[in-house]
Amino acid sequence: MPDTLPEDAAIIHWMEDKARNVFRTFGYTEIRPPLLEETEVFTRSIGEDTDIVEKEMYSFTDRGGKNVSLRPEGTASIIRAYIEHGWHNTADLVKLYYIGPMFRGERPQKGRLRQFHQIGAEAIGGKDPYIDAELIFSLDMLLSDLKVSGFTILLNSLGCGRDRAGYKKALAGYLAGKSSGLCADCRRRVGTNVLRVLDCKRKECKSVVKEAPDILEHLCDGCRGDYETLKSVLTDMGVPFREKRDMVRGLDYYTGIIFEVVHPLLGAQDAIAAGGRYEDLTKQMGGPDVGATGYAVGVERLLLAVDRKDVRLDPPGLLVIPVDKESRPEAFRVTNRLRLEGVPCEMDYYGRSFKGQMRKAHKERRKFVVIMGEQEVKSGKLLLKVMENGEQKALSFEKAVKYLKRVKQT
Repeated sequence: MPDTLPEDAAIIHWMEDKARNVFRTFGYTEIRPPLLEETEVFTRSIGEDTDIVEKEMYSFTDRGGKNVSLRPEGTASIIRAYIEHGWHNTADLVKLYYIGPMFRGERPQKGRLRQFHQIGAEAIGGKDPYIDAELIFSLDMLLSDLKVSGFTILLNSLGCGRDRAGYKKALAGYLAGKSSGLCADCRRRVGTNVLRVLDCKRKECKSVVKEAPDILEHLCDGCRGDYETLKSVLTDMGVPFREKRDMVRGLDYYTGIIFEVVHPLLGAQDAIAAGGRYEDLTKQMGGPDVGATGYAVGVERLLLAVDRKDVRLDPPGLLVIPVDKESRPEAFRVTNRLRLEGVPCEMDYYGRSFKGQMRKAHKERRKFVVIMGEQEVKSGKLLLKVMENGEQKALSFEKAVKYLKRVKQT
């Protein structure tokens, strides 16, 4: 659970602003669910046989005797809120997004932390493949807005419940005589959650499942039609993708269409984002039988893929420089008057010499400084200096504010 230091925090803030703009464009509104939920919210949704529930959740009994857990992902909380607030009675399609921390007690490594952050979107109340296409398009737009290049969108379909049941039977039959080649976890999964064998990252397991039955060959007409429609719509919209027929998701609630976004810079943990449909989840959690689709972006993984030279952060505010001790009171007043006008600025409190304060402004790459000396105090004007070219202007306070606001916007 590392500290997010100021440089990374500034970039993450920039990424979150980009995400909010994209979601606003697509008609999504923000929800902020709690960090702590009753454990059952996750065991009923994610699945008791998943690694997350079995090994990774931070769970404990609270003072009231309830079993509670820090949220390991966002979708279960969103569906719980959807049901609890009765949104299915007031809207046909509820479109929500969230940004915040998640917690999993797994082995830390590059791109995988015990406290991590996700940007997620959920569309609840429909089963149309155009909803899946809209979500994938929004994800592609977000990554493009963040100037992330070199990523690949992977597609697959797990089919409906009947399709999954038939495929699980075929896959278990295929693996029955090959258990000796599987790791201990996957040998257990064959009897508990056989699809998870396809998701194992161990080389020996990957080798075994290489010739496993194709899940797309077990889709019913409806699921196959949705999958083909999605591919056609994405192609028409110019969103590139690649099919990955052995792809599954680590959470049990996924049904039908699933997708991932991977990036070569991330190494073994190469997924930046992932999502798909979870048509049975709301009913499974005690709500109505409605469709839903969503995805989550891993913020820390996204941070590894963003080209920092493309990040445009706000520059530091101007520095107000008192020339001498006598000018400090007026410099302090000017500093706070500028702040009241919405102009970011600071003042040196270490009593540095004029040259020392100018060196500080250069080091911190300030665009402007305001110099306050005896003449400025008497005239009531500000001596504004442009650091890039050394140009100086003696301006009234009002004209200085107007100028600084104008140059920030251009």
